[in-house]
Amino acid sequence: MYRIVLLLLLNASLLGDAAKDIASQHFDSAMEKAITALEAARADEDHLLEVQALSTIVGVDIMTSRDADAWEKALEAEAIAREYGYREELSAILISKAKLCSYAEISPETGRNDEGLEYANEALALAQEADAVERQCEACYVIASLYINKNRWNNPIDADIYRTAGEFLDRGQALADTYDLPRLKRNGILFRSRWFQQGDRNEEAIKYFEQVRATLKETDHLTASALDDRLVRLYTRTGAPQKALDTHDDYVFHIQKYIQQKEDETLQEMETRFEVQEKERKLERNRYQIAVLILALLLAVTVITVIGIHLKKARRRNEELRKISDSRAQIIKILSGDINNRNAEDISADVTKYVDDILLERSKRIADIGLSQREIQIIRLSAEGLTAAEIAERTYLSVHTVNTHRRRIYSKMDVRNVADLIHKATELGIL
Repeated sequence: MYRIVLLLLLNASLLGDAAKDIASQHFDSAMEKAITALEAARADEDHLLEVQALSTIVGVDIMTSRDADAWEKALEAEAIAREYGYREELSAILISKAKLCSYAEISPETGRNDEGLEYANEALALAQEADAVERQCEACYVIASLYINKNRWNNPIDADIYRTAGEFLDRGQALADTYDLPRLKRNGILFRSRWFQQGDRNEEAIKYFEQVRATLKETDHLTASALDDRLVRLYTRTGAPQKALDTHDDYVFHIQKYIQQKEDETLQEMETRFEVQEKERKLERNRYQIAVLILALLLAVTVITVIGIHLKKARRRNEELRKISDSRAQIIKILSGDINNRNAEDISADVTKYVDDILLERSKRIADIGLSQREIQIIRLSAEGLTAAEIAERTYLSVHTVNTHRRRIYSKMDVRNVADLIHKATELGIL
């Protein structure tokens, strides 16, 4: 589940980056990211992202004048969107198809305006159902453009068609203004310019563009440059050369400021990316330091544990040596006592009792360890230097059984080899 969510986020991020590349006109980079997202979506059978990736590819193809490729991908995306009921995505694809029909307006015989209007009107209805404002705005602009196309070869123009185009322009512009959609505001200017020109309404166009320009934010240099470009043409057309020259200077100024804005945004994006990478590297270093600290603590605990075990063994051996020393001292004391005051029978009884005590203590220790008679036998044969095969022959056991006994003996007596075994067995009195 985690992997699926991660892939979805990655694919969506790729399309988001592709959209940024399209806005900055880095079309090759946008196409590469959209194709990568498309391949990933198909591998994961994510049909929604597949449609979105195809839609992005169609948009890039349209902007780079690859209309045939765009049409083919649009048909593919449309089929998937209709099958799975992706209304907003279908609206976007139909708008792209309507645009392609609009661009086919080369002559009266090759026009596909009516076909484009069918796509654009369906796109508008779908966008309204999905409450997709940007799609509604785009659909209105495309419908207006198609109606303007329909009047292109009419002389004089059809007043009803011209009025309908203006109504859809107003409708799209109202949406762009109400929801503050800068890109679509600029697109509205382009469509509005064509509409005014077709109606030979230059003075009205100048007044309209000057009003719009006066309401722009000071930082909206891209829209200002688009308006200046249209006004230069209109001033020239209406015989106002000085205004055209002054406005051209404004156009150059706004273009330069827009380029500077983009450079600043790129620099800011690079700085942000650098800061993110630095944070990631810092987190990685912290994780590494924590891992090293944990390993050091584990190593320290292991060392302390091993030292504790060895100290425990050393204390046990020292206790055994102390007992042996005490026993020797006791024997010497007994033997060096006043023999004249004690008869031989008393001395013999004391020594016998001491030896019996030692044997009893050893028997208890052997019993505590839990050695069986067979295991004691194998210990003694091992002390003679016999191999497992020789012990097996002597005891009529298999070599495997002898080795099994040896492993158990080593475990019970806490030894690792024969030398330790002989030393321990000697201390216990087994040998």
